Amino acid sequence: MEIVSRNWYISVYGTPMCTLCRKLKSLKGPLKELNKLHFNYIFECVSRLDTELDLHQIALHHDRDNSLLLKQDRLLRLKLLRLKSAENMFFNQKVKRNFLKESDKGSRFFHALTSQNHRRNFIPAIQCSHGNLSTSLEEVGAEFVQYYQCLLGTSKATIPLDSVVIQYGPCIDSSSHDFLLSPVSNKDI
Repeated sequence: MEIVSRNWYISVYGTPMCTLCRKLKSLKGPLKELNKLHFNYIFECVSRLDTELDLHQIALHHDRDNSLLLKQDRLLRLKLLRLKSAENMFFNQKVKRNFLKESDKGSRFFHALTSQNHRRNFIPAIQCSHGNLSTSLEEVGAEFVQYYQCLLGTSKATIPLDSVVIQYGPCIDSSSHDFLLSPVSNKDI
């Protein structure tokens, strides 16, 4: 019975998406090994290369005309830059993983994060248009509403269009005008 249900599962769920998931899962182990092989001791490599670059720069300081030392200095800097970039990516991934892991729980981390966001987004005081400082929540809110009503809600008298100016520039013909104003059909979409 178990074999029949398993074969049914494979025949029904043997879609390309399931195949992709299965292949990705089989790829996880080799990728972990590759990561371990090349980036396991990245912190030690960065510190070792940093001290090597310092020593090399001291030698370069004493012999500034040596082109071989200049070329080696450039190579060491590039290598250190790549390693520091990989180290930075590692720390970014670690922070992101911890954030995603802890942010959805009702943990202390989550509540500290929401409290921090609330403090960062809170506006304690604002200078009003008449020069006074508003500190109460209602006054600050009212000042924002008034500012945006003045900004967006005022009407201004406009000059009527000058037909001579309009006729002076390039114009479309009447058939193109009618086409542009016609309703959009499903065929057009």
